[in-house]
Amino acid sequence: MRAVVLIILLSLSVGRVYSQQHSLAKLWDKRYGGLLYDELYSCIQTSDGGYLLGGGVYSGIGGDKTQDNWDTTYNTYDFWVVKIDSLGNKEWDRRFGGLSDDGIQPSSLTQTIDGGYVLGGVSSSGIGGDKSQQSWGGFDYWMVKIDASGNKLWDMGHGGSSAEYIYALENTTDGGYIMGGTSYSDSSGDKTQNNWGGTDYWVVKTDSAGNKIWDKRFGGYADDFLYAMQPTQDGGYILGGISQSDTGGDKTQPNWAVGWYNFWVIKIDAVGNKLWDRVYGGTEEDDLKAIVATQDGGFLLGGYSLSGISGDKTQPLIDGAYNYWIVRIDSAGNKLWDKDYGGTGGNQLYSLALTSDGGFLLSGNSNSPASGDKTENNSVAGSVQTWLIKTDSAGKLWDKTIFVNGSTTLANAFQTMDGCYVIGTFTPAESGYYKSQPSWDSSADYWIVKFRDTTIISGIAEITRNLQLNVYPNPFTSELDITLAQQNLTQADFSICNILGQTIYTQHETNLSPTYTKMLDLSYLPNGVYLVEVVVDGEVSVREVIKQ
Repeated sequence: MRAVVLIILLSLSVGRVYSQQHSLAKLWDKRYGGLLYDELYSCIQTSDGGYLLGGGVYSGIGGDKTQDNWDTTYNTYDFWVVKIDSLGNKEWDRRFGGLSDDGIQPSSLTQTIDGGYVLGGVSSSGIGGDKSQQSWGGFDYWMVKIDASGNKLWDMGHGGSSAEYIYALENTTDGGYIMGGTSYSDSSGDKTQNNWGGTDYWVVKTDSAGNKIWDKRFGGYADDFLYAMQPTQDGGYILGGISQSDTGGDKTQPNWAVGWYNFWVIKIDAVGNKLWDRVYGGTEEDDLKAIVATQDGGFLLGGYSLSGISGDKTQPLIDGAYNYWIVRIDSAGNKLWDKDYGGTGGNQLYSLALTSDGGFLLSGNSNSPASGDKTENNSVAGSVQTWLIKTDSAGKLWDKTIFVNGSTTLANAFQTMDGCYVIGTFTPAESGYYKSQPSWDSSADYWIVKFRDTTIISGIAEITRNLQLNVYPNPFTSELDITLAQQNLTQADFSICNILGQTIYTQHETNLSPTYTKMLDLSYLPNGVYLVEVVVDGEVSVREVIKQ
């Protein structure tokens, strides 16, 4: 499952014990690449505590890459995934592609309930290599299902006669998948609706084998690009991206920025019917890149903005360059607040994640010196480096620049199951600062780095050493036993959540014995992955279980 889902579930209670103080310390970093150019676009934490990295690569065999690209002239991309353990040690790598360009896209990796993975990306290849279907035309959405060891099980392409670019892929509660991105095609291939004009959002729902169940187009009469998608508590989905369109087509509100892009968000139900849409922005360009679902049923939108105070934007721009911009909305799309963060250079946000204290982790790129909200200079003046911001529900708590001896691109950051922070990106930087290994050939490699907040980690260790929690059997078929053991055990809160973060069981128990077993009949639940959370006197324990 996607790592952010685990963070959402953990955030239900763990945040009560966290301090707002911080002292970040690097735990480890790793570089993975071949002898040519390799771009990391997606990084997730896996259920075993490790990570899966995916992107597009030109490299053949060499460096960390054990398989050649299908196009041995090395002029086209293939998918490349690298599985590493919890300490960053490589377990395996796999290449998937055809004879033309194929690449994994941002936010398009997900772990499945069988322990395998689905890789989402784009492909312009016909039949050949790992590709079993002809291209519909241009780039298509391309799904590749692999097992836990990286062996390919199946692949499936979806598209029209022009080009489609996927930017989001999620598990669905029925065991299938939903993909979202942007389409240039009219009705053709397996796309059933014409575009309204220019490019439109395109959403495809599939079954567990990648076969299309339905597809939907959403757009206005100009260009609209979908970059983010999240499942919602009611079984539907929230879609986010940017729009240059005025009212018309599926768009009910005009842009604040005439001729520029604003954030455009659409809520759909479980079968793709539009429920509402909203525009957010100022009178200049605003680009949405990420969405996370919040605990109250609302959403946080993130991207970057050139707008000053205008429209929905309440804070001035710093020095006329792009700033990070986040917008909090409720479940009906009503804006609650917005925040702007930046320095005197350019600052572009690409990733959002919930953190276990109920706040947020913002990550992207910045070439700003220490100025505005940025407290550290980049290690190389004028270079673009990763910039993290940690916020609570009210605003910024701290920021951190991830120093390398050069530039980094398109950072993807999230909080891990052990309360640390991981950043995945790609960089041509040689060793130095936080990067401990040189580039394989002075071109871009995958790079992942893990930090911990020393104050928070020690705080967790102090409060979680007493409670003993056992969940049995795992996997289970119907009955699940939850056993607690702790001195002075008197009361506990039990809850179970599914992979979408929805609470499906909750119970408060009192008058408990020092060793207590709660037996639950969960035969009514569909098969899948669940998290069991137990809170005792502010101390939280979480276990992942599988119903089969």
